[in-house]
Amino acid sequence: MLSTRLLYIIAVVVAGTVGSLLVMQLWGARSLVWTTPATASLQTKSGWNTLSGRPPVLVGHRGEKAFMPEHSRASYWQAALEGADYIEPDLALTRDGHLVVNHNEWLGENTNVADIPSLSHLRTNKTWLDNGRSISVTNEWFIKDMTLAQIKQLRIRQDSEFAWRPQHFNDMFSVLTFEEYLQLVRNLTIDVGRPFGVIPELKSPKFYNDGRSYPRYFEDRAILTLSHYEWANVSVEVNRSAHADLKLQPLRALPGGVTLGPAAWQSFDLDTAEYLSAHTSNVPVVALVETLPWAFTPGGLDKLSKFAAIVSPWKDFFVAGAENVLRSINVTWDSEEIESLGGFIPPYKFAAEAHSRNLSISPYTFYDSHQPMAYLCQKDASLGAFCPTDKQAEFFYFFSLGVDYMFVENIVEARLLQEKYANRVGD
Repeated sequence: MLSTRLLYIIAVVVAGTVGSLLVMQLWGARSLVWTTPATASLQTKSGWNTLSGRPPVLVGHRGEKAFMPEHSRASYWQAALEGADYIEPDLALTRDGHLVVNHNEWLGENTNVADIPSLSHLRTNKTWLDNGRSISVTNEWFIKDMTLAQIKQLRIRQDSEFAWRPQHFNDMFSVLTFEEYLQLVRNLTIDVGRPFGVIPELKSPKFYNDGRSYPRYFEDRAILTLSHYEWANVSVEVNRSAHADLKLQPLRALPGGVTLGPAAWQSFDLDTAEYLSAHTSNVPVVALVETLPWAFTPGGLDKLSKFAAIVSPWKDFFVAGAENVLRSINVTWDSEEIESLGGFIPPYKFAAEAHSRNLSISPYTFYDSHQPMAYLCQKDASLGAFCPTDKQAEFFYFFSLGVDYMFVENIVEARLLQEKYANRVGD
């Protein structure tokens, strides 16, 4: 395992000059509280249209994947050192019932699995339904077919599609379990000197629950693990007897005065989101709604507000609008149903409509500035009254809307833009 010092050095090297200076300043203070006169304005100047009136919360998307292989130990360390408020894991379930952290249901794109001959027989094709949409993936290694021991043979790689991301940390880090992720964040809270939020996303719950002893196996496994590590209170009892084999490590006691950060659940499966909300009342739920037309109506927000605390659409819903984005991903809708729910909310009004129902907003994903922003209007200027031309224009637009959370890559860049906007709106 890499030492704390080595991981810190790696973080400084890859963050670049600006990131290095900030990280060194923050490390020296043993705190990630921004203390320069300019950054202090984030706490003192007015002008934020968020539900809380405070600056948006920055979520490290899969850790800090702009520089490190995503969901790796180093990616999470760097996200913490760069000042993320939350650090995101995606959860999957192995054949032998272990929760592991990986974005896709398969492993070929971001690990060295293809280089391990003893695992070649596990390469296969799968088709499943995800929120009513058929997903087909061919010639891949699927987490649900593999044991934890097999997955622990793998090493994580940067996606080679993004050539500007550093590739020299490939094959250094193993796939983490959910428990290892939670242990890491607890230790970061102690070592770095500030709390970090955890925000696990349960990927394709019906896919992972298929073949299990009951249809909420995946959800309950995650609830029991998060509860063990003191981020969740089980408010409605789960099926503990089905998880007698779940052996979690004894907790490392937190030093006096140290408190954990907040927690939140995420899921595109709203049945799962409702279940998580009902069973862990102290953990708010993020409803991921990219493929659900009704969610972008007044009546849809009314429905979501009954169980979710945060609504999370793809960011282009705030630029191109629901109709244009849904068409671009081949999602259809019943016009009469949409009309009965109040019609599609204009993109520039969506955040305010959500806030009026006490719902926070969390658009995704704000990429590193090396990567195209991926708005429809960049190909067709008619798709959006406003079309961001650079990273600052993009962030300032979303800040003006009052978004409450932002899934970001290159956290230093995002934090500096947040600081710059804070100074601007306070003038």
